[in-house]
Amino acid sequence: MSGAPNARAEGRPPVIEAAMSTDTGLRRAVNEDLALAQEPVFVVADGMGGHSAGDLASAAAIGAFAELARLGGTRRLAIADVDAALEAARRAVDVISQEAERGAGCTLTGAVLVEHDGEPYWYVINVGDSRVYQHRGGSLAQITADHSLYAELTAAGHADAATAPRNVITRALGSDDARHDGWLLPPRTGLRLLICSDGLTSELADEELRAVLTEGGRVGAVAEDLVRRACAAGGRDNVTVVVVDTISDGRSPGPAEEPLPQPEDTDDDEVDENTLEVTRPVTE
Repeated sequence: MSGAPNARAEGRPPVIEAAMSTDTGLRRAVNEDLALAQEPVFVVADGMGGHSAGDLASAAAIGAFAELARLGGTRRLAIADVDAALEAARRAVDVISQEAERGAGCTLTGAVLVEHDGEPYWYVINVGDSRVYQHRGGSLAQITADHSLYAELTAAGHADAATAPRNVITRALGSDDARHDGWLLPPRTGLRLLICSDGLTSELADEELRAVLTEGGRVGAVAEDLVRRACAAGGRDNVTVVVVDTISDGRSPGPAEEPLPQPEDTDDDEVDENTLEVTRPVTE
């Protein structure tokens, strides 16, 4: 590429702080959740309930992203690197599923810090009903869309949506449909990401999540508090939480000195609150 070097690409990288917490819950004998919180890769996998090797499927998926994290320790990652890790995870989980007596699978969701067009972005990915939220300035919004029968019937306005089972997954690694959704999100100073399995969101409403993320302090304390609250609320499933803070985006002075973004034209992008960032959908 010709022309002057990209000033932003040569600037300071974002400063990230992250922590994870997990618990088997009160009703499960095995924790089929697994997470990776190793900069620049932050992902959660949830083994599909009732399958004989859900924990192995989660481990296989996370293993592919552990390789990505190692690559990220040597150079800046690109969208193509993450997509390659997703394909490696699909293949690895397929092997587990084929060898398991009753099949196996897992959800996979998270955020990877990549460089795109010379700028840093969170590349948010999702397969299944685990979730990624963005929190900034006291506002909370879900970035990912659940791949579940309930969510899809609800989105379509189906009359029977309210009675649909909440645990029927329409996409997962190891299933016939393992496609992922993707979004690009700028890593602005003050942005907090919550990455979690459905063991959290099935126990705690979004308003409680928002309150804890707003008032909870450092990432480690917040992650542990969310897991504790989910267990106290019933703990009917494994629960796993990763909290990721953008301490500095390497460019802006911080949320107290920088006006919050006010996008004028978002086209097909999604803006949930004025205090939140634009997410750009990424198509495969």
